[in-house]
Amino acid sequence: MARIALVICLLLVCVGNGFARASHCGTSMLIQHSKELRANPSLGTSAKVSDAGTVCQAEDYYDSVYSKKTEHFQIFYTTSGPHKTTQEFIDTLATAAEYAWKFHTKSMGMQEPLGVSKTHHYQKSVESGLYPIEVIDIDNLRDSRYVIGGVCHGCFGVAVPERSNTGASELYIDNDFRYTPTLGIKRDTVNFSGKNCAYTRATEELINDRHGFSYVEKWNMAIRVTAIHELYHSVQLRYLNLYEQSTFWFEASASGIEEIAASDIDDYYSYLPNMFSIMGTPLDGMTEDYGAGIFFMYMYNYVDKGFDKFVWESFNKEPGQNFQYHLNKLGKKKKISIDSVFHDFSKKLAFAGTRSKFLDSTKWVVSDQYFWPDFNYIVHKENEISFEPWANELAYEYHIGGMPELENYKGKASIVLFKNKNAEVLDIASLDYLQKTYAEESINPHVDSIGWIFSRFTSEEFIPLVDENSKDDKATKLHAYPTPWRSGNLCFSPLPEDGNFIEIRNRRGDLITRKTYNNRTFCIDETTVKSLMAPGIYKFRAGSSGKLKDFLIIY
Repeated sequence: MARIALVICLLLVCVGNGFARASHCGTSMLIQHSKELRANPSLGTSAKVSDAGTVCQAEDYYDSVYSKKTEHFQIFYTTSGPHKTTQEFIDTLATAAEYAWKFHTKSMGMQEPLGVSKTHHYQKSVESGLYPIEVIDIDNLRDSRYVIGGVCHGCFGVAVPERSNTGASELYIDNDFRYTPTLGIKRDTVNFSGKNCAYTRATEELINDRHGFSYVEKWNMAIRVTAIHELYHSVQLRYLNLYEQSTFWFEASASGIEEIAASDIDDYYSYLPNMFSIMGTPLDGMTEDYGAGIFFMYMYNYVDKGFDKFVWESFNKEPGQNFQYHLNKLGKKKKISIDSVFHDFSKKLAFAGTRSKFLDSTKWVVSDQYFWPDFNYIVHKENEISFEPWANELAYEYHIGGMPELENYKGKASIVLFKNKNAEVLDIASLDYLQKTYAEESINPHVDSIGWIFSRFTSEEFIPLVDENSKDDKATKLHAYPTPWRSGNLCFSPLPEDGNFIEIRNRRGDLITRKTYNNRTFCIDETTVKSLMAPGIYKFRAGSSGKLKDFLIIY
C-alpha cells in the first residue's frame, strides 16, 4: 500500500557535525520531500534498490516478528538484528501509548487515530480496530528514500500517513534512541537465511538538553515523550492531509502537548535557544517549528484547554486557510481579541530565563520558564534617539533603550519600566500616552532602564493618536508634556491635521522659535530645548493664531 511519510523527528542531535537540531528531519525534511513528489510523481513508487546499497532486502535484516496487543494498539517488533528490542521496552511502550491515546482523545477531545491495515516496514497485517506501531531502527527503515526522502539521522519516532486522504496512519518508534551521524558512518553486518547483509550502525545517542541525560540510558522517558508527540501527529492527520496543506502548527502543537502531558521531561527545551536568538521572526518562519510549541502551552494554560481541537476542526473545514485565520475564528467565537492574546503571550516571553525574576511565577507560561534561555533584546545606544519596530505578522520583538516611532506601526506595544528587582509593564493605548509616559519615566530616578515589547498577530490597526477611552482631558486636548519639563524630550500633542508648525513664545509674547511638524505629535530633543529656553514659563500654539498654552521649563 503506497504511503508518504509524515516525518516527525522529535530530536536530531547533530552538534558534532555543526548542524542545528532537527535540521535533517521534521517539517523541513517533510516539506522538501512533498515538493519533490509534486514535481516528480514517479518518486511516489517504491524504491527498487535497498537503502543499504546491497542486494539484501528489508526482510533480510530481521528474523521473527512479534506483536503485542493492547486495548488500542498492535505493536510489532523483533528481538534480533539492527531492529532488535527487549520485552521490557515493548511493555513500557504499550503503557505509554495507551496513556497518550487517553490524553489526546479524552482530555483534549480529539478524534481517535485511525490505523492502516498493513504495516510498511515489517509488512504485517493489523488486527481490525487496532492502531499499528513498529519498533525499528528508524535510520534503517525499509525504503527510507521513498518513505521520508532519505535517512532521518536522529528521529525518535515517525508518523506515516497513507498517501490517499483517508486519515489513516502508523507510527515508527526507534528501538534504542541511537542514530547514525551524517559523517563518520560505521557499518555492521547481520546474517539471516544465509545472507550476509550490511547496514549503517547507530553510534550517537539522543540527549535531553534540559536535564543533561542520555535517552539511551533513560529510554523509558524517551518512550513516554515520543508516544505523546507522535500519536498527536496521528490525531492531526485525521483533520488535515499534510501533503496537500502544510502548516507549522503540525510540529508546534505536537511539541507543546509534550509539556502538558509529560511536564517532567522538558524535551521541548532543546529548541528554545535557536528560537530565542531570532528577533522579529514570525512563529511560522522559524528554522524549526518545535520551539513554537510554547505558544500552544500558553493557549492551553491561559485561554482555553480545548482550543487546539477547535483549530484542527477548523483546518479540516477550511484547509486552505492559515493558522492565524483559524485562531482568529476562535477569538470571534469567544469574543476576545487574538492580537491581545498574542501580545499577552509576548509579554510573558519577555521575561524568560533570568528575567523571569521580574515576573510573578504565577504568570509564567509554564513552571520551568526560569530555566529558559534569555531572549536577545535589541539594545539601543544613548545616541540612538528613536527607532521603528517591525510589524511582522505572528511575530514579537523586544528592545532596550531608545524611543519607538509608532506612527506607521500595526500591532500591540508595551513599555517596560525596570526598577531594581521589579518590572512594571504598561500597555501603550495611544501615541499620546507613549509620549507622556516616556517623557515622565525617562527622568524617573527609580527607573533603571526602559524596555519595549511589540507584537502583531494579524492586526491591521495603527495605534491611535489619543485613547478615546481615556478619562484624562489632556489626552484629547492640545498640550505640552512633561510639564514642568526637566530633561528628555519636550513634546506637543495632539497637533491639528490642518496645521504645519507650532510657535513657542516667552512670557512677554516674543517668538522664541517656530517648528514645522508632519505628525500629530512633535518632540524637541533635550539639547535643543536647553539651547532655546532658559528655565521659566513659556507659551505655545499650533499655527500663528489661536490661544496660547503655558508650559514650564525647569533645569
